[in-house]
Formats: sequence, C-alpha cells, structure tokens
Amino acid sequence: MKSLLFFLLLLLLSLKVCCQPPASFVLVKHDTVILQATDCEWIIRTLVNNDSLSGHETGKSIPLVILEAIRGGRLKAIDPQTSQPIPANEIFTWRMPIDTVSRLDTSGNFVKYTAVQAERNAADFTRLRICQDWYFDPATATLQPLVKWIELIVEIRSSSGFFTGHMPFCRIYH
Repeated sequence: MKSLLFFLLLLLLSLKVCCQPPASFVLVKHDTVILQATDCEWIIRTLVNNDSLSGHETGKSIPLVILEAIRGGRLKAIDPQTSQPIPANEIFTWRMPIDTVSRLDTSGNFVKYTAVQAERNAADFTRLRICQDWYFDPATATLQPLVKWIELIVEIRSSSGFFTGHMPFCRIYH
C-alpha cells in the first residue's frame, strides 16, 4: 500500500510537469496502469497549480471529483471509442437508458407520458486507467513520469444486474 501511495504521489506531482519533456530527457517507457478506485488513499490537488482543493472535496471519490470537474467545465471528457467530446452537461446521463413512464394525477387518472433518463452513479466507476511516459533526466539522474491521459472505467452489468465486465467510459487528456 505504501508503494502504491508513493506511486500516486509521484503521479500527482507529474501533473505539474508541462506537456512536453525537455529535449535532454530520454524516453524510457510508455506505461499504462489500472488502479482500483476503492483501494487507494487519494490526495486531491487541482490540476492547475497543485493547490489543495477546498474542504468540500474531502471524502469524495476520485471518479465523483472527476465527473463534477467535467460537468463544471474544468476538464474535457472524450469518448475513447469515437474520440468525440462528451458534452459536459450530459456527463452523468451520457449513454444511460431512457424510459417512458406515465404521469397520473392525484386521483390516479392518466395525465401524460414522460421520458425519464437514468443518471450515472460515481460508484459505478471502479477503476482508473492511466497512460504515462517515463523519462530519464541525465542531469539529475531521476525518472519522471508524464501523464498522457486518464480513463474512467465503468462496470458493465446485465439488465438483471449481474456483472459482465468493464469498459472505458471517458478519457481525459493532460
């Protein structure tokens, strides 16, 4: 667990690094890691200047913080299958089923049909996939990660609720 926490701290610190490494760095490895969202202790920092977020973020899951940041326009979500942007205001309902229900008045008489769309729950996102490049800095003899993108991975369930697998939901490029 301590090595995982150290890795996560290294990953968060890498977010401060600009998108291109200096020319003197040597690419060592392309790496993709899948993390269990519930197995990690998260230290949440803003992506802009690595400041601590306000207290209202404490205790929230990383998938929920990411989804709220997408909805708020601070992050841009991309569909990993089509490479098309996901509308920020639809992030909790994107690709969710829509059902038609009848509306009744107080005496039980039919009034009209209404479409109701299910909303996504942050608890459905059990994994994060992180793609990064590792660079060696000859001047300081250190390895430094550079995050390329992060994917939220959602659990897929059958109509009866049985778990069938995982699927990438959205990708966030850094």
